[in-house]
Amino acid sequence: MSHKRLEIERKILQIASKINQDIEQGKFPKLEFPPNSASNIAFDESVGYLFKPTYYTRVDGGHIKSVKTLAGLLYGMSRVVDHLKSGLTMTKRDFYYMHKVERLKNTLCPKDQTETDSRIVQMELILGMPREAFSIISDPRGWIYGDIELVDASGYTIKADRIGEMGYSVPPDPENIEFKKIGVKAVVAIEKVGPAKNMIELKIPEEYGLGIAILKGQPSRSMRRFLRMLSEQGVPIGILTDLSPWSIRIAATVIYNSISSAHIPGLAVPNAAFLGIETKDVEEGFFKDYQFALEDLTPLDIKAAKDNLKLPSLQGEFWQRENQWFLKRKKKAELEIFKAMSPSAKRLKELFVEYLREKLEERLGVSI
Repeated sequence: MSHKRLEIERKILQIASKINQDIEQGKFPKLEFPPNSASNIAFDESVGYLFKPTYYTRVDGGHIKSVKTLAGLLYGMSRVVDHLKSGLTMTKRDFYYMHKVERLKNTLCPKDQTETDSRIVQMELILGMPREAFSIISDPRGWIYGDIELVDASGYTIKADRIGEMGYSVPPDPENIEFKKIGVKAVVAIEKVGPAKNMIELKIPEEYGLGIAILKGQPSRSMRRFLRMLSEQGVPIGILTDLSPWSIRIAATVIYNSISSAHIPGLAVPNAAFLGIETKDVEEGFFKDYQFALEDLTPLDIKAAKDNLKLPSLQGEFWQRENQWFLKRKKKAELEIFKAMSPSAKRLKELFVEYLREKLEERLGVSI
């Protein structure tokens, strides 16, 4: 068992031992931890969301409502220890079903998965570690393609441009990855699979020395951690998304982390740069003659733009300007607009390269 796993097991056993000791001494057991509430979260433009606990909550065994929570946390941590010792992982759905057993009926059996998902977050806060560290993983989402050579938990040396048509699938816990060689000038993290795959198919990574990270929508915690690790290796990171209220949230999540995972360090990539699509491209730049290809915002898009006004990560002048454009124009641009401009594969490649060359130089000082 790795040092990290031994440390987690030790923490859990210490918690269980203290609760057992309290019960034997006739005391009501208690667990104290800082919740990931607004009062414990700060935002700094240079580093992103920060977890700065000033307020602590208590699970008090002396209160009837808290007894179930306390028992649930102990049961959840017991399953974690079992999986760590066995070298097994579990998903959040697994964790939910581990509570749906006969002997827990009418006691810890949850009504739905939101109850056990909340328990996992509490365990993260109590143990001071992300769920991936104590064997609870998410489905892998995201790929990296390019001249990057690494060794992961499998022990094999992997070349990210020689493993499948979309590259290396970033694992749920990238902490085990060791970089052997990084031969890319920059990595472009792209929101959508289609445009990213087109760039790979057009051989842009090989010809221009770029890495392509495929986010597949809102980036997973594992992909954000992986991008942060690349950034710490000195790799410039650029972000390419649709021009929409949801997409500027995606970019901001990569750069600043998110409120919901602010208690997990190492997920923000503060040195990353947003490349576009941005409003300037539509109004006066790359896509100014293709405004007919813009899409109307849906009611949900408009609500997202209004909600963006309250997000600490989107209070900067640039983000405010972008978001106000949505509320004023009620329009959005999607990455597929490159296809609307391209009568041929050759022209599509030229447009991708022209756009990336301009943005990478301007935002990251990278020449391709």
